[in-house]
Amino acid sequence: MGGDPKNSVVNRYGQSWDIHNLFIAGGSIHPTISGFNPTLTMQALAYMTADAIVNRYKKRPGPLV
Repeated sequence: MGGDPKNSVVNRYGQSWDIHNLFIAGGSIHPTISGFNPTLTMQALAYMTADAIVNRYKKRPGPLV
């Protein structure tokens, strides 16, 4: 996850920089998790991705900035 395609695979919504209709929701987009239970963080990221797809991407497909 990140704000620049040069140093991240997906944007803040879990959307692939290279394939705009590919969204990744889950723990794999979070680079490191150590020292705490990540369940709530992963749920929040998945919810944010789903919300972006329903409320932003479906209305205007393309890169979400």
